[in-house]
Amino acid sequence: MKVLKKAELKLWVYSGDIRNFSPNPDYILTKTKLSSETTIVFEIAELIKDFIEIKFDGDYNTIIQSMWAKYKIERTYEDDIDNSLSTTSYSAYNIAFRGYGENGDGINPELSPDLLMSNRVIYKKCGELTSFPLYVKSPDGVVDVEYYQGSTALTSEEYIDSTGRYSVAQSMALNPSLDAVATIDKTASQNSSSDSSVLVSQVPRDADRAIYTKYDGTTGEIPIVCVEECKNVSYKVSFLNKFGVMQDIWFTAKRTDSMSSTREKYKRTKLDTSNGITYSKSAHQNVYLENQGKEKLTMNTGFIDESYNEVIKQLLVSEYVFIQDKTRRSPTNLTEYLAVPLTVASSDVGIKTRRNDKLIEYTLEFEADSDFIQSVR
Repeated sequence: MKVLKKAELKLWVYSGDIRNFSPNPDYILTKTKLSSETTIVFEIAELIKDFIEIKFDGDYNTIIQSMWAKYKIERTYEDDIDNSLSTTSYSAYNIAFRGYGENGDGINPELSPDLLMSNRVIYKKCGELTSFPLYVKSPDGVVDVEYYQGSTALTSEEYIDSTGRYSVAQSMALNPSLDAVATIDKTASQNSSSDSSVLVSQVPRDADRAIYTKYDGTTGEIPIVCVEECKNVSYKVSFLNKFGVMQDIWFTAKRTDSMSSTREKYKRTKLDTSNGITYSKSAHQNVYLENQGKEKLTMNTGFIDESYNEVIKQLLVSEYVFIQDKTRRSPTNLTEYLAVPLTVASSDVGIKTRRNDKLIEYTLEFEADSDFIQSVR
């Protein structure tokens, strides 16, 4: 009987054409199975994550939020009778997102094959564009989206794709008895960028519902609620959600701004001994070694649907958060506003329900990602 002895994993993470990967892998991992084990596990999520740097300036057409990941596994078996060695190999391509599974999802959770958001209704400022993130690759994804205002069709977007079937793996296990690898099923375009697997559709300004059709012919409907705020200015925040794609959330109610400062200083002598002993009454005695400020803003969502509870949770732990700055334009698309990075400062937020709270709204505190005084080095 052949028994698994060791395994070697070669891993490539890259962008562009799926076929154009380097001859040299980014990682080579080798593990030898312990006598007490039946499985060899390679945890590759953190390795891949290091390569996925989100690039977003407000233009959804040029956003970078995924990479290709190719792996090749070579397994070495030992015959328990004559101790002879034999090998088998397996390779696959993957779409890698900077997403995550929650603790209750277990090992290798499968992400959504169609809607790349947790809410089942979209709130937006009236007359403004907002995003609708979709997975658009066959055979699982969305093939068509139609936007309506009442019974009037506004726009229709159709996605035609020719793909091969691949796998996305958060970790890979080699079981000698089953000779299998645990993976997440996804699809990948054979000759285009990995970001073409995701469409961040722009919801028309006057749409009140979206109807999407999947490759298997099934359909779904997402209500779109237009919020008209007369008193307050509305702000659009974009963040990387649990699916690893950019999503918008609107803060349509009250906003307040504040600023904090930090100083490191020492006291110097003011004495002038060049001509007797005197000192200037106008000279500063305190000298600053470090003087910096940080802008903060607190915003309220207004009343939203209970399904936005998941959106709020994902926003709180998101590593990439941006606010739309309507005074500046995106350098890659002058029709879009500039996305300015933020940090979520709120760390303890009570989750609300209609049963307990009747109306649901959230107030969150944000902090500017950059210092007030330019400190880029």
